Amino acid sequence: MEEITANEYVLSRVRERHFRIWKMENDTMGVKGDTQSDNNSKTANDLTDPQKKKMRKKPTSKAFLNSTFPTLLDFKHPYRQILMAIKTKPFLIMTGVCGTGKSRFARTLAYQTCPKHLQEGGQPGNFQMIAVQSDWHDSYGIIGWTNLHGIYQFTPFIHFLIKAWKYPDVPFILCLDEMNLAKVEMYFADFLSIIESRLWVKGELTSDAFIAASQFRSCLNVDSDLWAKIGVKIDEGTQQRLLRTGLTLPPNLIVIGTANMDESGKKFSMKVLDRASIIEMPDIDFYNGIKSNDADLKFPDIPMPMEQIMGIMLYGSEAYELYPKNGDLIISELRALDKIIAESPFRFGYRLRDAALIYCSYNINLPGSGNDKESVYKYLDEVLLMKMLPRISGFNVTEKLIDNLLCFTRNKYPQSFKRLTLMKNGANEYTGFSFW
Repeated sequence: MEEITANEYVLSRVRERHFRIWKMENDTMGVKGDTQSDNNSKTANDLTDPQKKKMRKKPTSKAFLNSTFPTLLDFKHPYRQILMAIKTKPFLIMTGVCGTGKSRFARTLAYQTCPKHLQEGGQPGNFQMIAVQSDWHDSYGIIGWTNLHGIYQFTPFIHFLIKAWKYPDVPFILCLDEMNLAKVEMYFADFLSIIESRLWVKGELTSDAFIAASQFRSCLNVDSDLWAKIGVKIDEGTQQRLLRTGLTLPPNLIVIGTANMDESGKKFSMKVLDRASIIEMPDIDFYNGIKSNDADLKFPDIPMPMEQIMGIMLYGSEAYELYPKNGDLIISELRALDKIIAESPFRFGYRLRDAALIYCSYNINLPGSGNDKESVYKYLDEVLLMKMLPRISGFNVTEKLIDNLLCFTRNKYPQSFKRLTLMKNGANEYTGFSFW
């Protein structure tokens, strides 16, 4: 049992650091050049055989396990795209065949961010693995429940949230292994709602509660051993916080789900895809861990600081204020894209717009990154592959829609263009067009 205390000093340090980061991001950078680019009308059908051969390799986010994990985050960092996706919104889904290192990355991130005082028996104390069960049809397996005697049954997820509140300056990584064995929008409904309720209030990130304060008070009335049954010792200050505000979303929590996109898994709903970023890990380096030491699963001398991984922006307006010219370019592109998909069921809303603005903003701030028009196109290409294209699947996708998207992406978004080409070439009468 470990003691959890209300650490107002640490919380104040986090708030001060958030303010410093915001000031550092106050410089605006423009985008040179015209915001329009000629679109070549050629589609997949117009490509020659050699060109089609080059397209056969599936375009992805280029995520793969690396034997090293540099502490300094710059544009050449091997996990730059993943880390910037987390910074945009700390909810990631990693897909790929079994054994490609999806859950290993989540554990790696915990190692690389774990300070010495959280190293527990050679394992990172800021990491929790939860194996999703195929019979999870509600949230009981995640947030617990009150039994017939009025006693609350706590879960590893709740224990982990309380522990994360003790160390608000350390990233806490929760890995939902094989998260699509059950429908995510059913067992994880509370999280999907609460992550959208985040709000900065007087320098502190607040949210709706997983367990309401009234529920804590009600359970305490019938169970005097409530605090002991939580699974960790907490002092009077922490008890009063739970009784006053309930158990809210820790500002340092990162959720990484893993998924095998085969017949064993459930399809992700639009509600899930709208909130998460999709990272694919299809490539396997068979020399990984053979010719090099697995430095990624070792504690670094200096762990990655939280401000490199956790973002502070919640709304696209914040990113637009920092980089208005870039924002105008991004919005112009999204408007053009929306016209193409306007008559389809795959339209996107403000969440994708905000994600695009914030993601581009964070990438521009990295050492070694670019801030010209071509660089913005590169960042937006990654956003389309992580956030927009995964929505396009099924028999509602028409060949005309794919062709129009191919025209739109051809000259400016090479990764998205290649993936759309693969989708078109792989379509058949049984599956239709599918991102997966």
